[in-house]
Amino acid sequence: INADYDKIYDYTNKGNMVAVVTNGTAVLGLGDIGAGAGMPVMEGKAVLFKGFAAVDAFPICLDTKDPDEIVTIVKRLEPTFGGINLEDISAPTCFEVEDKLKQVSNIPIFH
Repeated sequence: INADYDKIYDYTNKGNMVAVVTNGTAVLGLGDIGAGAGMPVMEGKAVLFKGFAAVDAFPICLDTKDPDEIVTIVKRLEPTFGGINLEDISAPTCFEVEDKLKQVSNIPIFH
């Protein structure tokens, strides 16, 4: 992997792992309930990834509303996950985070 980074997909489960990332500011019809209170919803979304696509998904609940901080944290998770699903982050922050992550990431970012 050190010599050929793409081998990470051959020797690890990275290609089948997605982070479901939220800060809990726009959870379903509940609004800004906070990162911790958003955890059950993110767990549910992770179950959908597993049940419908056999993708291992992990909820990541971030206790910050700062878009740049979210981008920094999620970018640092890139070695672990094959994709990032941004969920239940309020607008316009969600669009700013998505755009910035797409510019700096080498994995799919979707919202």
